[in-house]
Amino acid sequence: MSTMHPTDINAALINLIRKRAPAYWQSTSIGLTPGLRPIMALQDTRTLPFADPEHRPSVLLVAGLRGDTKDTPRVLTALERFTGTAAAQASGVALSVIVAANPDALAGGDWEEAAAHKVDLTYGYPPQDGFYFDESTPERRYLWRWICYQAPDVVVEVALSDNDNDAARWEANEAAWGSTTAAVMNAAVMAKDDSLLAALGRPAGDAPGTIPGLRLTTHWAGLTDALGTLWAATGKDSDAPASQGQLALDARRNRRPLELARVLAAQYGHALDPVNYTQGVGISGRLRLAALDDGSVNPAAEIAELIAPIAADPPAFLAEAGGAALAGVVWAARLADYTGDEAYRRLFFYAADRFVARGEGQAPAPCDPDFRVEDMFYVGAMLGRACRISGDVKYADMMARFLIDGGDVQDSSGLFNHARSAHYFWSRGNGFAALGYAEALTYLPEEHPARPELLLRHRRHLDALLRRQQPWGTFGELVDVPGAWGELTSTCMVGYALARGLRMGWLTDDDDDGGYRAGLDACWRAVAERIDDIAGVVDGCISTGVMPDMRAYLNRTAVSGHDDRTGSMALWFACEMHQYLTGAER
Repeated sequence: MSTMHPTDINAALINLIRKRAPAYWQSTSIGLTPGLRPIMALQDTRTLPFADPEHRPSVLLVAGLRGDTKDTPRVLTALERFTGTAAAQASGVALSVIVAANPDALAGGDWEEAAAHKVDLTYGYPPQDGFYFDESTPERRYLWRWICYQAPDVVVEVALSDNDNDAARWEANEAAWGSTTAAVMNAAVMAKDDSLLAALGRPAGDAPGTIPGLRLTTHWAGLTDALGTLWAATGKDSDAPASQGQLALDARRNRRPLELARVLAAQYGHALDPVNYTQGVGISGRLRLAALDDGSVNPAAEIAELIAPIAADPPAFLAEAGGAALAGVVWAARLADYTGDEAYRRLFFYAADRFVARGEGQAPAPCDPDFRVEDMFYVGAMLGRACRISGDVKYADMMARFLIDGGDVQDSSGLFNHARSAHYFWSRGNGFAALGYAEALTYLPEEHPARPELLLRHRRHLDALLRRQQPWGTFGELVDVPGAWGELTSTCMVGYALARGLRMGWLTDDDDDGGYRAGLDACWRAVAERIDDIAGVVDGCISTGVMPDMRAYLNRTAVSGHDDRTGSMALWFACEMHQYLTGAER
C-alpha cells in the first residue's frame, strides 16, 4: 500500500487547481500541526472577502479527519472527476475543500500503531480554551476556528469505507435536520456527540452561529455519484438558506464603523489600572469617539474622575515607567482640550519628557536598547503628539532619530523583526511598527528631513504585510508562517495604519480592486466579524516579550472575550475607519 506524504498532498492540491478546478479556486493554509505542517484548503474565491457580494450556496467539504492515507487521494480523484463537468458549473455551488485535515497522521506512514501522530480528529469539539497551544492536537482548534468564521451554508464530512457493500449513507446534525437538503439526501439523525459536525450544529460560546452539517459514509467507488447528488441538492436552484453562522457574520459586517465604535466604547476605556497603553488607548478612543459622534455622551467628566490620582501626582505613577505605561496617558492632552484643565496637559508632557536621548545610535530611555518594535508605537504616539502640541521640534527629532537608528530591525523583506536580537516576524510586533510609523508620520512636520526615509520604510513595510495578509483579512501570529493563527490586535493596528495613510494622503491607490484600499477593506471585514455585540473579541495575543524560538511565538495564548488590548486598538481602528469613509476631520 502506498503512502502519500503531506508535501505530495499539497502538490496534488495545486495540480488539481491547475488542471481541472474552476479558475476561482485557490489553495491556502488554514492551520498548523504539531509537526508544523500546514493544513491545506482549496477555497472558492467567491467566499473570500469582497470577492462576490451576492450570496451563493457555499459548501465546505472536509476529508481526512481520521488520517487514513487512502482517504485523501480518493477524495481528490472524485473531485477531479467532477469539477470539470457541466454539472459542477451549473450547480452554482461555491465549493471549498479541506482534503487532508490530519496531515501529521499521514507523515507517519500508513494508519497503524507506528504512525508518528495518529490522533483521530473526528471527535473532540468544540475545543475548550487553550487556543492554539496543544502539544498533541492543535489541529482541532485550527479547524474549529477556521470553519466557524468561514461559516459555510453546509459542511460535509466524507468518511470512506473499504466495504464495497456500503452504499452512500447520510447523517444530518441538529442544524441540518429537517432541512430540504437533509430530506433530499434521506439523512438520518446524527448522534449528539463531540464530533466536529455535531458540535457545529449546536450553539457554542465561541462560534458566531450554528452551521448545518452532513456526514457522508460510502465505499470510495460511490463517492463521485454521491457528491453529484449533493451538488444538485445544495445548488443555486435549491433555495438552500444561509447558515446561522453566516447570518451572524453578515450582521456584524453590516455595522458601520461608528456603530462598532459605540459597542467597543461601552466596554473599553473605563479603567487605567495599571497605567498601560492597553487601557489608555481605550480611554483615548472614547474621547475621540465623542468628538466624532454627535449623539454620544461626552465621557470627559467620567474619565477625569477615573484618572484623578494620576493627574494629581504623575511622578508616583510614571517616574520609573517604561514605554508601555507612558503611552498609557496618550489621551491626556485631548482631555485637557475637552475640560480646559491644564493639569492634564502637564500630565501628558510629564510622560512625554520621560523619553530622554541616550546618545547617537542608541534608543532613548526608557526604550529597550535592543530596539524592540513595541517602542516604535510608544515613541511615535507620545513624541509625535508632543511636537504637534508644543511646536517644539526636539520631540520630532528624537522620534525620527529613534526610528532611523532602529531601521536595521526592518528585514530586507520589508517586515519588522521583533528586535535586533529576535529575528521573528511577530504579528503584533509588525502591528506596533505599522501603527508607530503612522503616528509618527501624522505629527512629523512636512519639512522634516527624515520624513522621506520614514515614508519609504513605512510603505515597504505595508507592502510586505499585504503580500502576506491571510485571505480572510487577518495576519498570522508569525506573519511569514503559512497556517499560523490569525491575530486580531495586529489586524486592528495595520488596518488603522492603512486607513490613516489613505486619509492623510501618503498612501494612494490607483486600482480600487487591489493595493492599500483592498488590504484595508479585508482588515475591516476581519475585525468586524470577530467582535460581537457586547465587544467580545476573538484571538487577541496575550502580552508577549521576546521569545526564544518560532514555536514559542506560535504557542502564545489567543484570548477570546473581553480583552483590553485588542478592544482598545479596535476602537481606534473603528474611529479612524469612520473618519476615512466620511471625511470627518474632528
